[in-house]
Amino acid sequence: MTVPHMHTPSYVFDIGEFRRRIAAVKSAIPDVQLVYSIKANPFLIDYLPDETEGIEACSPGELAICIRHKVRPESIIYSGVMKETEDVEEALEYGVTTFTAESRSQYELIRKSNERHGSDIDLLLRLSSGNQFGMSAEDIISVILDAKGRSGLRIKGLHYYSGTAGREAKVEADIKKLDKAVEEIRDKTGSDIDFLEYGPGMAAECFLSSDADCEKKDMDLLDAVAPMIRKLGERYTLGIEMGRFFATSCGTYRTCVKDIKTTDGVNYLIVDGGTHHLKYHGQNMAMKLPVLLHEGAGEPAEYTICGSLCTTADVLVRNTALNGVKTGDILRFRRCGAYSVTESPVLFLSRKMPAVYVLLDSDEKMLRDAVDTGELNS
Repeated sequence: MTVPHMHTPSYVFDIGEFRRRIAAVKSAIPDVQLVYSIKANPFLIDYLPDETEGIEACSPGELAICIRHKVRPESIIYSGVMKETEDVEEALEYGVTTFTAESRSQYELIRKSNERHGSDIDLLLRLSSGNQFGMSAEDIISVILDAKGRSGLRIKGLHYYSGTAGREAKVEADIKKLDKAVEEIRDKTGSDIDFLEYGPGMAAECFLSSDADCEKKDMDLLDAVAPMIRKLGERYTLGIEMGRFFATSCGTYRTCVKDIKTTDGVNYLIVDGGTHHLKYHGQNMAMKLPVLLHEGAGEPAEYTICGSLCTTADVLVRNTALNGVKTGDILRFRRCGAYSVTESPVLFLSRKMPAVYVLLDSDEKMLRDAVDTGELNS
């Protein structure tokens, strides 16, 4: 279908779908605080439903987004593996009251900044899952002992996230590790750790044949892990942090077919977007097929869909069947609501960054026009 007025390449985020997805999680795990990690998609920040009680910001830039959008400071969890004094002081000045500490030195930095500022803050100590994030149980114990008796600072609990694309076995292993760590920390500090900020990192499906099939797999996963998380919530006050699982299904990437050719027996579509805009977790060299929508009539043919970059790596899809494709047709790649808009290498070759729209009550609203990146690269 040719839509000459449609701005491509562009993202459109369906706010109704985003809110429906969060409501599904809240229904399955009702007695927890839901936290949205805005690194998944900061363009959704103004459209969070009531079910979402917190926002995780992981960088000074994300904090600036929260400030610009007038996010309630008490709802912000200021996180991130690398914090500097000016970052923490900016958050304190805005009124943020909850911070994570990922190391002994981060704890000292936050503590000293807060002593100068004179606020009352809560600190979540991040437990490492075996990578550069967080700290050992031993370091957490030493931080808790040091913090005892200090005014203006309360150790609220633990923060734990073990990685993305998790399924039942990962959540089960996480819970066992958390229970063991809390028991050790309680024994050695005498502190009653009763709050956990847990990111289950649940997988969001993108590579089945339809939206409905992907959605069923996602909801089956939610049904499987929800009882485990509900039981965890019986032992602790629980915050559940998600980004990918909340946002994935609401996003569509639109790109226009600009050229069609056959070379050495391979049919190619050249589009005005590419891999510098579209990124799926688990996709590698276009070896998996995401949900792709195209409205065309005519005989089907197999195409390899390539983007606008001067690199052989710019392949979106290999050997997929489409009906009656013409130049000017719009291709819609579904389920890209998380990360793609911010994680893709948009500066490569100085192509324009896509426009961003939200779909709200059947109306599209542009949040950002296309951005010329040539000035950024010179």
